[in-house]
Amino acid sequence: MTDTLTSTTDDVKIIDCDAHLTEPSDLWTSRVPASMKSKMPQMETRDGFTAWYIDGEMWASIGGNTIGHGPKKVLGTNSLQPFEEIHQSAWSTRERLEVLDDQGVLAQVLYPNGVGFSSNHIFAVPDLDQRSLILKTYNDFLVEVQHESNNRLLPQAMLPIWDMDLTVKEMTRMIDQGITGFTLSDKPELLDLPELPEPYFDPMWDVFNSTNTVANFHIGAGGTKEEVLDLRKTMREQRAGKSPTPTATTLTGKKVASPSWRSFGPQRWMAVMATQMYMSNVRIVTNLCMSNLFDRYPNLKVVSAESGIGWVPFLLEALEYQLDEMVTTNDEMSLQKRRPTEYFRDHLYVMFWFESSAPQKLVEDIGAKNILVETDIPHPTCLYPNAKGHFDRVLGGLDDYSRRRILQDNAAELYGIDIPALTK
Repeated sequence: MTDTLTSTTDDVKIIDCDAHLTEPSDLWTSRVPASMKSKMPQMETRDGFTAWYIDGEMWASIGGNTIGHGPKKVLGTNSLQPFEEIHQSAWSTRERLEVLDDQGVLAQVLYPNGVGFSSNHIFAVPDLDQRSLILKTYNDFLVEVQHESNNRLLPQAMLPIWDMDLTVKEMTRMIDQGITGFTLSDKPELLDLPELPEPYFDPMWDVFNSTNTVANFHIGAGGTKEEVLDLRKTMREQRAGKSPTPTATTLTGKKVASPSWRSFGPQRWMAVMATQMYMSNVRIVTNLCMSNLFDRYPNLKVVSAESGIGWVPFLLEALEYQLDEMVTTNDEMSLQKRRPTEYFRDHLYVMFWFESSAPQKLVEDIGAKNILVETDIPHPTCLYPNAKGHFDRVLGGLDDYSRRRILQDNAAELYGIDIPALTK
């Protein structure tokens, strides 16, 4: 493996499969009738700290935003405050495309930022009509961004999973307007809904299976209402320069330990929490590969977003070993038709950004057809300002087929990206 190559990506078009679109200050108020504006999320700055409010109560943060004016990346913070300190590329289509050009990236798959990585924050709004309008208005904004970018920016829409008829209607509405995928909660049972393989979700999976749209599970997307409330508490503590002291509870009502020791400062707390969160998608990947969901929906494609890849070979090996060691009765063995690794190879995608070791050493074990790349812009760990240089370095020793697969072809096939059309 060599680290001296500096132009290995010149013959491919990099597709960034996980970045974040910060919600602009007028996202809801500029898109709903005047009579509904007071019921929509409002961005407010109080004592120099900007957040989203509904009915006067703090609802959500403005998300991870570390690209300031210049533009330049600011270390040591999860989000610049107040909102005016953030570079416009966080939400401006034109300026985000300029960042892509500077980074050497052709297209970018976008996830939410401050309002959570699936619909769980919106789920916490008690009024159903208000909740639905918030979600639909947000999705309309995503369609605008995709069209304005000429399909270089591909936001993944949210779903109203509290109502399956509405979910199917919203999927159809978004797909008809060009949306390529949706971001999902990996733990709907924490929202008092059935688990993902249960019949309640069959209509949703039917749409995914028949339309080739992508089911995306972003790390940190499966929170509860209680965790949303706890996040608001954390935000208040961070404003005061304190280490957060989460008090989220389990389904049994018992307190759970914070990911970080409370003696750590707020910056170290964030570093510890983020490191553990990268591997939080182990649960969804494990359950998918041990289920019969892919037998039932053979066209289903699933992305594990912002979760890294270094842990994947161990997980696959463990799945194979545990299946043979523990699943021995006829009724248990008959659940799935194929091996866990076979499901992974045909249906699942994982991605990396800052890692060096795994891309250089583990591609064969993971599978070149199952790996994507990301930049995570504008989050704290994002690759900025030289994503292309990083990918040149860590993928420089790979064969041409694997390199092209990881940087371009996998994502182009998965999200239906027309490379020639975007490069004209």
